[in-house]
Amino acid sequence: MDGVNGQAVRQTSRALARTARRQRAAVSTWDASGIFTELTLAEEEAGRPSARTLLLLYAADLAFRLRWEISPALEEGRTVIAAQYVNTAVAFGCAAGLDAATVVDLFAFAPAADETRIVHEAVSRELADGYGFVEFACHHVFLPGKKAQRRDLRARARRALDGITPVLHDPPDSGRRRPAR
Repeated sequence: MDGVNGQAVRQTSRALARTARRQRAAVSTWDASGIFTELTLAEEEAGRPSARTLLLLYAADLAFRLRWEISPALEEGRTVIAAQYVNTAVAFGCAAGLDAATVVDLFAFAPAADETRIVHEAVSRELADGYGFVEFACHHVFLPGKKAQRRDLRARARRALDGITPVLHDPPDSGRRRPAR
């Protein structure tokens, strides 16, 4: 499950999990490791993280989720809805001006989803809900009072997500991903 509005992604994920009860569906949400929660507690002297740093932290959080939530649930035969997954992070990286191939390579460890769903939500929604990676990242990359810059970055992430939906995969034996064109 991917999208630039975290609240909409969460609501849609939970609704899907309810409809897939027979498959014992589970929802795995970003920040399961608490990395981003800890980041919000950092002192001002720590400074603002760059988009690259936030993506590295997202990759670490996703590795945690895969190890402790997603893989064990899949091994039990459960359906797992990962909210948000790789496409959201790639879209944010592209919107922030990072090289798409480099961002995709950062997430090469993550298995391809059996199915990808994109939640399209209006970009003009207030950024304050803070439930999603994109909202969190936009808020932390720019200083307070830069709402227009945060809104612009979120809009660019939405356009980027539309352009890479879903991340294409090379043949399974190659283990390499490439962004959609």
